[in-house]
Amino acid sequence: MRNLPLHGIRITDFGQMWAGPHLSQWLAVMGAEVIKVETHLRIDFMRMVGTPPGFERSDFNAGTAFASLNFGKKSVTLNMNAPRALELARDLIKISDIVTENFGGPILERWGLGYEDLKKIRPDLIMYAGSGYGRSGPHKARPAYAEIVEAYDGSTYLNGYPGGEPATVGVSPWTDATQAMHGAFAIMAALYHRNKTGEGQYIDAAMIEGSSNFLGEMVMGYTINGDLGERMGNRDKTMAPHGCYRCRGEDEWVAIAVSGQAEWKALVKAMGSPAWTKKEEFSDELSRWHHQDELDRLVEAWTRGYTQYEVMERLQKAGVAAGASLNVKDLVTDPQLKERRFFVEMDHPVIGKLTLAGLPWRPAGRKRAGYRYPPLLGEDNDYVFGKLLGIPAAEIARLKDDKVIY
Repeated sequence: MRNLPLHGIRITDFGQMWAGPHLSQWLAVMGAEVIKVETHLRIDFMRMVGTPPGFERSDFNAGTAFASLNFGKKSVTLNMNAPRALELARDLIKISDIVTENFGGPILERWGLGYEDLKKIRPDLIMYAGSGYGRSGPHKARPAYAEIVEAYDGSTYLNGYPGGEPATVGVSPWTDATQAMHGAFAIMAALYHRNKTGEGQYIDAAMIEGSSNFLGEMVMGYTINGDLGERMGNRDKTMAPHGCYRCRGEDEWVAIAVSGQAEWKALVKAMGSPAWTKKEEFSDELSRWHHQDELDRLVEAWTRGYTQYEVMERLQKAGVAAGASLNVKDLVTDPQLKERRFFVEMDHPVIGKLTLAGLPWRPAGRKRAGYRYPPLLGEDNDYVFGKLLGIPAAEIARLKDDKVIY
């Protein structure tokens, strides 16, 4: 069985919150040794989010949000206000291939750990700097959270119901997740470039660009036609019916999307060919699109008679795209995801058994992906500073007492 793709790659990770940790998490799962640099002076906020019942928010090892974003990593703690801690960070970077960070401003530069400083001690270093607006431009120093990015990149303006107000997507920060995936791709490309040329690279990644590039169709619509787009809710520009319909049971829904006459006829047959489907206003695609209010009401009158899974199965067998709208409980028990072993179970020394979302692909012929429980705060101080950097145990103990390793 071959090693994982990033076996032998070491990453010094200064990532915080969502986007940065999610990025380095996937690199860890693919085999990289990711060493997360933290501090007791300013705890990563995600360590305090989602604390299970029975735990205090002050228990920095019980945050489920942190757990979902940081498995597979190691953790060290450094008081970056101490000159000796900066030296230790520099020594760690010397033996690392990649540095990742997503601070809101030039924090690493203030510590003397900017790319121009670091490439002097590691010329082939790859450095990833993620931020809301990028490291250049008039807004480079502005802080940003997911909702702010989503508003700025145009997504919020376009999202919502017809005639309604702009609306955020309202799920876990998708802009952060998007940026993390783009960042992982950029780092993999930089590693490939380094393998070919021996050159390192600085990657400047802006969240507003990482999510704006999903709006390419809308950008073209404006630049060519002057069209600002419109809020369409669950509807589509061409397909009808197209929406999420209530089913039998408490808060059960199913999504249905019908494209073209063949799929419409298949839907009609699956519904038992009710008389209303023969009306003139539903006779062709354009007519159905112009009469969506009535069409949605009639389709939902049918879906209400069945569970979401029953509707999905019946329509899928008929060749109509349909999917149950799953809540989180449905998701983690779904047979499709179970068979593909998407969710990963692991034992955490504080929280207990964890069920976490895994890699969304399967590297065939490789060892099992690098799933390790999310690190306890500073859990790997002795390993990193002792084994990797060669500092004697007595000196490590002194550095802990002096709150340098802290």
